[in-house]
Formats: sequence, structure tokens, C-alpha cells
Amino acid sequence: MTATTIRRLQPGEGPIFQAIRLTAMGLDEATFVSTLAEEQAKPASWFEDRVAADGIFVAEADGQVLGMVAIGPKAAAKERHKGMIYSMFVLPEGRGKGIGGSLMAACLDYAREVVEIVQLVVVSTNTVAVSLYESAGFERYAFEPRALRHADGRYTDDLHMWKRLK
Repeated sequence: MTATTIRRLQPGEGPIFQAIRLTAMGLDEATFVSTLAEEQAKPASWFEDRVAADGIFVAEADGQVLGMVAIGPKAAAKERHKGMIYSMFVLPEGRGKGIGGSLMAACLDYAREVVEIVQLVVVSTNTVAVSLYESAGFERYAFEPRALRHADGRYTDDLHMWKRLK
């Protein structure tokens, strides 16, 4: 495998975000708030709008996207100083190679230019992700029991984390 590059998606690259997000959800739907069916129902314009408005970064090697992270500002005027990481995933073949850390570093570099605080929510049992976020300086600030109810009736709990940038 050649070196992995991290880059921000540009307008017109919505299909890249759509493809990696749908792939990620197909592999590990339980770690996302929305279902695969909900994501598949979104028009291509939704993904293009996200690429144009938010900071969406991908990790690529040998012409393949191996991971992604997406951050967007909060919508309410009094919360626009905060950004929310709403999508983070590394494909199984990219794991254990520092790709998650590199994606997070690129995301935080971008965030420092546009927000003061970054927040995220992670399934509490996703210990690898929690460790990654803590190593990037995120702190836990809330535990939400039974945050997600899955189609099979089981629940997962969420951790809410934050990092002050400014």
C-alpha cells in the first residue's frame, strides 16, 4: 500500500462522501444514529450540500477511500461557536495504521479556523473510538443511557465528548 493521504472533499465530490458513508453504515450500522435505509433514501444533493458546507475529510491510498470524518457547525445562532463531528469511520483494512488519528488531526486543524468547541457522540461500548477521541484531547461530559433503540429492540448507550479549541 502506498502512503495514505488525508484531504478535504471539495464541491462536486458528494458521491465520494455518499459512497464511504453508505459503506461504513453497511459494515457497522449500530454505531450510527441513522439507519442504512435512511441514508440510502437521502438524495445525492444532501451529500453534495454537506461537502459544500462542512469539513469532510477522507483518507485515501492506492485510489481507495479508507476512512472519513465530517464536522459541521451547529445551526442555532447561539451555538455556532460549536462544531459537531457527525461521522467518523475507518474501513477494516485501514485500521491499526494511524488513519483515524490522522483524520482527527485534519478535522481539528480545520475546526480551529471555524469554531471554538468541538463535540461528538460515540456509542459507549466503542472503546477503540473512545480511546482515539481521548488521545486527541476530548473529554467526556455526559453519559446517555439507552440513547439508541435498534430494530432488534436492543439499546446502546452514548458518551458525549467535547474539546475546547480556543
